[in-house]
Amino acid sequence: MKILFVLAQAFDPNAGGVQRTTFTLGKHFSEKGFDVAYFSFSNKHQAKPQYGRLFFVIAAGGSAIKANKALFIENLENFKPDYVINQAPYDKNIRDLLSYHSFFLKYINLACIHNSLFSFKSNVEDILMSRFPTYLKLIITSRIVKLIAQRNHLIKHRKELTDIISKHDKLILLTPKNIEELEYFLGKNYPKEKIISIPNPIAIFENQLDEKENVLLHVGRINIPQKRSDLLLKTWELCYDQLPGWTFIIVGDGPYLTVLQRKIEEKKIPRVIVTGFQNPEEYYRKAKLFMMPSAYEGLPNTILEAQSYGCVSFAFDSYAAIGWIVNDKQDALLLQPFDVKAMAESIIDLANKPDKLLKMQKNALNNVNRFAIDTVINSWISLFDETRK
Repeated sequence: MKILFVLAQAFDPNAGGVQRTTFTLGKHFSEKGFDVAYFSFSNKHQAKPQYGRLFFVIAAGGSAIKANKALFIENLENFKPDYVINQAPYDKNIRDLLSYHSFFLKYINLACIHNSLFSFKSNVEDILMSRFPTYLKLIITSRIVKLIAQRNHLIKHRKELTDIISKHDKLILLTPKNIEELEYFLGKNYPKEKIISIPNPIAIFENQLDEKENVLLHVGRINIPQKRSDLLLKTWELCYDQLPGWTFIIVGDGPYLTVLQRKIEEKKIPRVIVTGFQNPEEYYRKAKLFMMPSAYEGLPNTILEAQSYGCVSFAFDSYAAIGWIVNDKQDALLLQPFDVKAMAESIIDLANKPDKLLKMQKNALNNVNRFAIDTVINSWISLFDETRK
């Protein structure tokens, strides 16, 4: 059986959650005997695949460029996949191409949405503020403007989601909570048989807790408004006086990184290490605590990776899936969005209670087994079998 992953981004397992998940699934599908290939609509920064074959476009402009579309069709016809996993269903050009050619090539066409469907709805004020000048704040934050923005988004997103579902055999969401979000846009009258939830997998487990250091860790893209990287230092500033033996390590890159580094220097914030883009595994291995202040996520790989190394996570309860991914007060702590004071107090409290911390670390290792690669791969194989009946 042949599987083709389709990406809008470059194929690079270290570049982001979608790419990392694609790499992990591709590796394990290959090990299960599937013939795996990847097609990327990016012409830059491709990593060499260790498992399967990689095809990618040669011209900038992604799926909007005629030559790139022609190359994609050529590779699609030559490879003749049995299953296509579309990792970019919001790209209309890609979903139209896949829908049209599935009729002739007879492959099962699967769409995956990798983020919360409420990314706009739950954060409308912050998103609007990022798009307009600050002197318009009073207008932008008014109730009527937010209601109009929400209504326009609902209409647009409903149309887009309806088109995604109609042009694929199945739509895969990451958690059952995302299916509830889908119903906000579509109501109860949608083809429920076409919707399924399969989480992202985690492939690496580290069960040794005795080598941990007094490290608070953050891993992720450094940006606003999604990742709320502006809250990282605000939280640490409320922590460091009461955590004299602790270090805060920030791993990642993004548009807010230079601002972050400047603030550290200007305010002389102690015991902060900013690594930039790095493989985070050595940092997960040494960290006891993990902080993720995101406003919204789908199923964040970083929190799963952190748990797989026995890190206790702190996050804001700002999107529905987070309460399904972790268990509040058992293996993680969820705080009221975006209360940095409460976040800091929780970090200080747990850091100073080693017995409670150790118990939560063990719970984190236990919880992440739900996302073990073998479990997730079996869910995908069951889906393949179902769609071929």
